[in-house]
Amino acid sequence: MIDERIRVGAVSDFAEDSMTPLEIHGREVLLIVQSGEFYALEDRCTHDNGILHDGELLPGAVKCGRHGAKFDLRTGRPTLPAVKKVRLYDTLVEDGEVFVRYQEA
Repeated sequence: MIDERIRVGAVSDFAEDSMTPLEIHGREVLLIVQSGEFYALEDRCTHDNGILHDGELLPGAVKCGRHGAKFDLRTGRPTLPAVKKVRLYDTLVEDGEVFVRYQEA
């Protein structure tokens, strides 16, 4: 089982209202900064596997550019046409550094 904190950069590396695609252990992860909070989620739409960072950042959600499914940044819950939640990862800011907690069984 993999369970580790991965440093992804300094807080100053990420602008407010930004979406930054990352690769962690071969997985596509999207790091979002909104209202001073960091969110990390799988960078693929659960509806048709579209790339979320090509979509639009909305207040509290990311919208897939392909068919318009929206995913809540706090819960991963979708709107139609997606019906499955997107995977979320915990984020941590410590001493000006941003970490993503990556877990995989």
